[in-house]
Amino acid sequence: MESRKVTRLLVLAVIVLAVGWTFYSAYFKDESTVKVGQPVPDFVAQQVDGDKVRLSDLKGKAVVLNFWGSWCEPCRDEMPALNRAAKEFVDKNVVILAINVGESEVPVKSFARQYQLDALPLLMDPSRAITRKYQIGEMPSTFFVKADGTLYKHIVGGPMSYQTIRNNMQQIAP
Repeated sequence: MESRKVTRLLVLAVIVLAVGWTFYSAYFKDESTVKVGQPVPDFVAQQVDGDKVRLSDLKGKAVVLNFWGSWCEPCRDEMPALNRAAKEFVDKNVVILAINVGESEVPVKSFARQYQLDALPLLMDPSRAITRKYQIGEMPSTFFVKADGTLYKHIVGGPMSYQTIRNNMQQIAP
């Protein structure tokens, strides 16, 4: 008799969870996932040096958005390659924006000095608003955006090699 009650409770719990998930998916889940061929969401972010960057102001240039954290080992491993690519493409209308997720300026500035990141604009997303807009989970997460503002490719995880970064930047260069 007691096992019947437990079984009924388990079945009821599964049903409640299934109905709850269905309701959440239908009404609350953010459907703004960035998709290949679609425009990427605009945002404004502050650089470590204090200047503000609005993505839409870069229209006409191809943009690489790299979401990273100083605590993320693959992020640390690919940063020198991103910095090198930023130098190579500076005159080819391709810009790399390295968006730090959730950290303050102190660790970001320290990271930039340690890795000699002299060509990458380092943007701050301390509230993670941009991160949520782009639905970032695993990092690094990199978006290759064509000059018309549409997504060419999204690469999750890493580290990406210099050659991978370079090849994708050549594909989006105007």
